[in-house]
Amino acid sequence: MSQRPVPVARLSDLPRRVVERSGRLTEVWRPLGLGHELRVVFRVDGVSWGAAGLVRRGEFSDREVGFLTSVGPALAAATRVAARTGRAGERAEPAIVVVGPDGRQRAATAAAEAWRAELDEIAPGRFAVLVRAVVTGARAAATGTFRARVRDARGGWIVLRASRLLAGAGDEETVVTVERASGAELLGVLLAAYGLTARERDVCREVLAGRSTVDIAARLAISAHTVQDHLKSVFGKVGVRSRGELTVKLMS
Repeated sequence: MSQRPVPVARLSDLPRRVVERSGRLTEVWRPLGLGHELRVVFRVDGVSWGAAGLVRRGEFSDREVGFLTSVGPALAAATRVAARTGRAGERAEPAIVVVGPDGRQRAATAAAEAWRAELDEIAPGRFAVLVRAVVTGARAAATGTFRARVRDARGGWIVLRASRLLAGAGDEETVVTVERASGAELLGVLLAAYGLTARERDVCREVLAGRSTVDIAARLAISAHTVQDHLKSVFGKVGVRSRGELTVKLMS
């Protein structure tokens, strides 16, 4: 959808045979009494900064599609700013949830309830929906794994990972872990949010890896002077004055 001229679509716009094969619809939404879905990608300056899926019992109208099309760029621009300014808050203990083949939770760590409360603060039932979604993704993936990154109530990011467990036929379980995203996991988002060019991103990653100017120049096949020019531009865009400050701002 991120490549479409209009990055908004309704599930009902697809052929019926495609709709009926949708794992998300049959395994996630219908059990919750929901039958219609609308998806939108928030895109600005050719870059996708987020996406949303809206679900309900009734169909979405053309007027609603038009509204989301019009506000999408503004939401993308706001998300780009939020990616630079949002604070993740205190680190919380990762949660582990075991989901059975019927989609129901079989076991969970004590931390799971804390995560449930935090995610449900945004919307009641959000924790259960997210767990169902990543479990469905893992079961459909050839690798048996699926990962999703979502915003929390504090403006930070949370990562959910689902992995199928090896088990006998008919008793397939899936393990879901939930934890706050680390600076390393958000690096790509941050570099894009600060407007770094492709080469500036390359230089920045080398700096974060602890390499010297000479080493970076050799690895990227550019001169040391060019490395310093790129680094000066990176400092200006990110708002720091040294490599140490850059590392702290991007990786904390």
